[in-house]
Amino acid sequence: MSGENLPVLRPMLAVSAEPFDSAAYLYEVKWDGYRGLAYLDDHTAIRSRNLLDITGRFPELAYLHKKVRRLPAIIDGEIIVLEQGKPSFAGLQLRGKTAHSTKNNRAYLHPAVFIAFDVLYADGKPVMKLSLAERKDILKDMILPGDDILLSRYVRGDGVNFYNACIKEGLEGAVAKNLAGIYLPGRRSAYWKKFRNTREADLVICGYQPGVNGRGLGSLVLGGIRDRALVYQGKVGTGFNDREAEILLDGLRKIETADAPLVDIPANESGRTRWARPLLVCSVEYLTTTAGGCLRHPVYRGLRWDKAPGECPAVTGE
Repeated sequence: MSGENLPVLRPMLAVSAEPFDSAAYLYEVKWDGYRGLAYLDDHTAIRSRNLLDITGRFPELAYLHKKVRRLPAIIDGEIIVLEQGKPSFAGLQLRGKTAHSTKNNRAYLHPAVFIAFDVLYADGKPVMKLSLAERKDILKDMILPGDDILLSRYVRGDGVNFYNACIKEGLEGAVAKNLAGIYLPGRRSAYWKKFRNTREADLVICGYQPGVNGRGLGSLVLGGIRDRALVYQGKVGTGFNDREAEILLDGLRKIETADAPLVDIPANESGRTRWARPLLVCSVEYLTTTAGGCLRHPVYRGLRWDKAPGECPAVTGE
C-alpha cells in the first residue's frame, strides 16, 4: 500500500440536521458518490469507508499522487462520476466492476473524479488535531486540480441559501462543517452536519417478490440490524430500470435460501417472498417511516458494494 508509515483509518462521518446559518461553519456540496481516503506517496491507494482497497476499480485515479504536494499524505474525499455537469450515482454504479480504462469501456465513457475536501496527513505527519479552517488551507496548498482530482468548493455562514441552491440544481444536499472542528477518524461527529432533501438508508436485501403474473422483479425485501438481528424494513419496487431488475434478479436467484433471514415479518409478506442470504446492501431514498420502522415511499438508488451488511442499522420509526 502507498505510504508504508501511514495508518489505515476510517473516514469521519456527519450527523443529520436541518439547514441553518452560522458564521462558525462552512458549507459545501454533499457529493453523491463513494467515500474514499486516498493514501498518497510514491503511488496511489484508495480505501473505501469500510477499508476495502478500491484503487483498481478506478484506474483513471491511479496517479493522484502526482497531483498532490507534501507527500506522504492522506486525503479525504468522494469519488464521483459527472453527467451533464452533475454527480450521477447511476453513472458511478456502472463503474462498480470496471478494472481497466480503455476507449471502449465504462472507465472511458464514465470517468471518475476524486473530490478532495479534507486532509488527515501531510508531509507524513498527522494534521487531524488542527482546526478545519487550518486543514482547508493546507489542502488548498497541496492539490493541483485536474481532470482526476478537484477541490470541493464551499461558502461560509450562509447555509440555508446554499442548501436551497443545491436542491434547485438537483444535487443531493449540503454539509455544514464547524471551522474549529478537529478530524475524528471513524466517528460520526456533530462537527459535521448533513442536510438532505430526502432521507436515505443503506439496508440489506433479504429477499424479493416477483412482478406481475410471477414474472421479473417486483420488489426487494429489505432489512436493517437492530439488537444484532435483521428486522423487516419494508420493500422497494421503484427506482430500478428493466436492465437493473434483470441483474438484481439473476444475482438474488443465485443466493436464494429457504429460511427467512428476517424477524418481525408481516404474515402477508412472508408467504410471497423468496428469501436470499443477506449478502447484498442497497441504498434507498425515502420520505418518512411508519411507527413500526417501515419505509414510506422508498426508491431504490443502487447497490452499495462498498458497504457490508453489518454496517446497516435499522431505520427507526418516526
